[in-house]
Order: sequence, then C-alpha cells, then structure tokens
Amino acid sequence: MELEHRFAFRLAAPPEKARDLLFAPERVFSALPGLEGLKREGDRFMGRLCGEAPIFGKVCFPFESRLHGRERAELEPIPLEAESFWAELGGVGEAERGELRYRVRLVLHAHLPAGEKWGGRALRRMVEAALARNLSRVLASLPERVELG
Repeated sequence: MELEHRFAFRLAAPPEKARDLLFAPERVFSALPGLEGLKREGDRFMGRLCGEAPIFGKVCFPFESRLHGRERAELEPIPLEAESFWAELGGVGEAERGELRYRVRLVLHAHLPAGEKWGGRALRRMVEAALARNLSRVLASLPERVELG
C-alpha cells in the first residue's frame, strides 16, 4: 500500500537566522506533529512519522533523505525498502523575506502480507483502508504556518 500526500507550510524566521534554519531540517520539521526522532548526520536527515492505526496501534514510518542545495534546501528521499513500514520525505525549502517556505512530498509505504484465502485478502483490504484513513487524518493535521522560536 502507498499513500502520497503533498503539502506546503511556512515558518516565520528572523532574516539573520533564515539561511541557517533553511539547512537545518531537524529543527524546522520538529515543529510538525507526528514527526519523532529527527536528526541530521552530515547531508542525511532522518526520523519517523508516527500515528495511531486501528489493529496496529502506534505505527511509525522511518524515513531518510539527503539534504543538498545552495540557494534552496532540497530533500531527496532515500528508499528504505527493507522495512515493512517506511516513508519517502522529499521537497524544497526556500527563504523569502523573513519566512521559510517548504513544499513537501510524503509517500507512506506499508507492506502487509497478502492473504492466502478470500477471508485473508478481505481482511487485508479492510486494514489497508483503515490505515489509509487514519494516516490521511495525521497528514491533514500538518499545519500551514509554524512559528519557530
């Protein structure tokens, strides 16, 4: 199962700190709900998007992205296909007049076992639908404007 969500958000940033913040996604994205364990190691940015899902309880989708760019911060997703649940986080951030603007593409991947019989396949479809609904709610709650201290 794949679930894609595109969103944009803005952050107020003092002009003298905007460039440093632009290339510090571990600080910027920490203001968004559901993101945990954010850290950066060199040009690698990683963390988890977590949310509640029926049957599963708390589900976390780890992600890893490569940060690059000069005038704008670009996040390029790195696939984590060995995981059952994982996410691709990519996008672009730009600094404009005391504000950081981000356009983000988030793709959630959930590999659920295929049912061998019709009952197992039906259960899988129900679980996928419930998981997609709840994750869509988590994604829809991401704010459009965040204030960074």
